[in-house]
Amino acid sequence: LATCHRQGIVLRGGPSWDSYMRFAHPGVKLIDFSPCEKYLITWNKVENRDVKNPEDIIVWDVRTGKKMRAFAQEQMSWPAFKWSHDDKYLARISGNPRAIYVYETPTMTLLDKKSIKAPGLVDFCWSPTDPYISFFVPEIDNSPARVVVMQIPSRQEVRQKNLFNVTDCKMHWHPQGTYLGVKVDRLKSKKVTTTNFELFRIRDKDVPIEVLELTDQIVAFGWEPKGHRFCVLHGDTPGRPNASFYTMETGKDNKLQHLKTFEKRAVNHIFWGPSGNFVLLAGLGNLNGMLEFFSAANNEVEVIKCEEHYMASEIEWDPTGRYV
Repeated sequence: LATCHRQGIVLRGGPSWDSYMRFAHPGVKLIDFSPCEKYLITWNKVENRDVKNPEDIIVWDVRTGKKMRAFAQEQMSWPAFKWSHDDKYLARISGNPRAIYVYETPTMTLLDKKSIKAPGLVDFCWSPTDPYISFFVPEIDNSPARVVVMQIPSRQEVRQKNLFNVTDCKMHWHPQGTYLGVKVDRLKSKKVTTTNFELFRIRDKDVPIEVLELTDQIVAFGWEPKGHRFCVLHGDTPGRPNASFYTMETGKDNKLQHLKTFEKRAVNHIFWGPSGNFVLLAGLGNLNGMLEFFSAANNEVEVIKCEEHYMASEIEWDPTGRYV
């Protein structure tokens, strides 16, 4: 258990919750643990900081309490760094022009002493299971927009896809790193926007890409954990989107296949069970807490239960998948 204090962070543990480690960072406001909990990042807001030796952001070794490295805060976004799945690397977008700066642990030195340059860089994500980083670069001058999947530390481009007339782009990694879904909003005409999902098969040879095109507004997207299916909420009727289910695995050919669409559901969020097969579609906030439970076993999608929790705002599955 980590607690914030005026002079820093105290890490507590054991049967009596004794103080285990202290991390001195006066005025600390935010903390973030690495995926394997080897490292801790702290941030404080100091008005009159030492410009030559900034300590807005500090990376700590959790077991020893050692300060690994300090960084300046360039723009307020949290978490300040994104970690690789195994704690080997941490990265952030920095500089002008913007670039991805990847640091190695435990030395905290810049990988190969140079950044990953991509003019106009907007966002990047780590694979949740492999040493891959994906990033999106918008259209600049006569160059098309790009989505790139890169292996770290070799910096080899595993796959790249050029995109045109892009207005927005969001990347969604499958929880097991099997697929990368890229939601691409395109301007078809002055008044018409369409959405494509560029679906990267990361584990297949040459990383083939399949495209799913939808003409209506996208409300939510969610991959099935430990499976090959995904759900999309889409539609132009406010508060009543369609819920469509697809699978990426259909036998020998493994082509994208539409399973079923449930029309006009009062939902706006997708919550797959931690073991897959079951998914909860929920109408949170102003949709009055409608809860629809679906089973997708054997690719036969069906509603198994409907409930209502008036004005529900948060939902979380039990890790076993038995309770919500």
